[in-house]
Amino acid sequence: MRFLILLGLCPPVSACKQAEPPPPGSEILAKTRSLSAAMCACKDQACGQPLRLQWDALTKEISGVTFSAEQVEGLATEDQRFMRCMAALAPAN
Repeated sequence: MRFLILLGLCPPVSACKQAEPPPPGSEILAKTRSLSAAMCACKDQACGQPLRLQWDALTKEISGVTFSAEQVEGLATEDQRFMRCMAALAPAN
């Protein structure tokens, strides 16, 4: 009887399944978005330097990861954003 009650709590069985973890490409894309947002929030090089180190470490993680075309486009966009924001922190000559 308890089993039937529990089934009633979740009629479509697949809806209660725990979501599968995202593929590695999705995780890396999410990290790049987070790091580029953090870099763009920086106001000086002291803030940006540790983020640059994290960015460099993340680019090493990419080796061997398969990305979809959409993920590659997203990574390229975030790379441009990160570099643009990092360049804005450089002191003017």
